[in-house]
Amino acid sequence: MLTHTFRAMGSQILAVIEAPVAIAQPALAGLREVFASWEAILSRFRPDSELSLLNNSQREWLAVSPTLAEVIALALRGAAMTGGLVTPLVLEALEHAGYDRDFTRIADGALPAAALPVHPVADWRCISVDPLHGSVSRPSGMRLDLGGVAKGWAAERAARLIAHHGPALVDVGGDIAVSGPRRDGAAWPIGVQDPRGGADPLAVLLIASGGVATSGRDYRRWRQGHVERHHIIDPRAGVPAETDLLSVTVVARSVTDAEIAAKAALILGSVAGLSWLHARPWLAGLLVRDDGAVLHTPTLESFLWKRA
Repeated sequence: MLTHTFRAMGSQILAVIEAPVAIAQPALAGLREVFASWEAILSRFRPDSELSLLNNSQREWLAVSPTLAEVIALALRGAAMTGGLVTPLVLEALEHAGYDRDFTRIADGALPAAALPVHPVADWRCISVDPLHGSVSRPSGMRLDLGGVAKGWAAERAARLIAHHGPALVDVGGDIAVSGPRRDGAAWPIGVQDPRGGADPLAVLLIASGGVATSGRDYRRWRQGHVERHHIIDPRAGVPAETDLLSVTVVARSVTDAEIAAKAALILGSVAGLSWLHARPWLAGLLVRDDGAVLHTPTLESFLWKRA
């Protein structure tokens, strides 16, 4: 088993493959270039990225690459799946809250205090993707943030890419895709980090297919003046979500579904979020409240190897 780590898309990337070294090394090394090409398309922080060019265009319809069209379509699918709770139209709200640059450049406490405008974000249904002609339509001036969906998509694509050489796992900032079981047929053990800062994992999950994603307020947070902000926007108000959940981890058939579901449950809070996951038995969730309580859906039991 060979591993490779690097930074891309504002995240730490871990790629693992079970293959002979002579095969695995070039496959893993090639991922840097692949992620760089995706970042040039999907980053909202690069003024020359394809997404930024789309966001800055005044045209209603714009031709886009297959990659950008696919990820926007996934983001719209996530909005439909969550009734608009997870939407790509939160960019303006993120910028108002201070997340207007790569997270590594946000100095805690350095952002000036600002009162946030409270109003719902635009309706995601005003965006259309035409895969046949490779184009996207949205009202002039409407800008997109593909954030977590792009990370999940990248994890899945990268795992699929290197899986040609052997069983693979790719972790993009906590969005984890596995290509299938390991060579001996066993599932991959995946630790769930304790958002309260504990040294031991909160749980260890055994994942043979699909993916795992965690959404939380424990890492991407900062101070805007004297007010703490975080990056999970509640589109119903257009401001960082007021929730009693610190983090949510979801196992799903795909990493993008897990990412979308984790964010929706976090926004909803422990009672409504757990209920939302319960109503979707194809999802398994682990929720950590601010008070330290740990909740999970019954469906998670089949993935648990051990719990801290």
